[in-house]
Amino acid sequence: MANAVSGVAVSEECVRAFQELRAGRLHRFVVYKMDDAVQQVVVEKVGGRDAGFDDLAAALPADDCRYAVYDLDFTVDDATAAGAGVEAPRSKIFFISWSPASAEVRSKMVYASSNEGFKKELDGVQIDVQATDTSELTLDILKAHAT
Repeated sequence: MANAVSGVAVSEECVRAFQELRAGRLHRFVVYKMDDAVQQVVVEKVGGRDAGFDDLAAALPADDCRYAVYDLDFTVDDATAAGAGVEAPRSKIFFISWSPASAEVRSKMVYASSNEGFKKELDGVQIDVQATDTSELTLDILKAHAT
C-alpha cells in the first residue's frame, strides 16, 4: 500500500524480512532503500544473526538515505526471584532513519515523508533512532537507548 504523504509503497519483502528478524530471529539487521523509480521501499541488505553492528554501519552509504532495523541483544541486572547479580538477557528492535548530510535534498525529503508510514508497516519496532552521521549511530548509543 502506498504511503498517503509520499506516495511510496512498501514491498511485501520488507515486511517479511522484518518478521523474520522479529519473530524468527533469523537476522541481526535489515537495510531498506527506495527502489530506483522511488515508487516503493525494498530490502537492500540482510545481515545474518552472526552479523555485528559494524556490519550494519558498513551497509549504510555515506551519501544516501536508508532505513534499517537492528536487533540488539544485551543483558541487564536481574534483581527478581533469581537474585541480585544475575545477568538477564534482553533484546530490543531499533528502527534507524539514516539521512547523512551529504545525501541529495530530494532523497532526504522522500525518506522523511515516508518514515512514519513505513514504520507502521513494521509492527514490533521498539526504539526509533535518527542519525545524520556515524557519530550519531554507534553501538554505545543504541545500548544507551535500550537500557
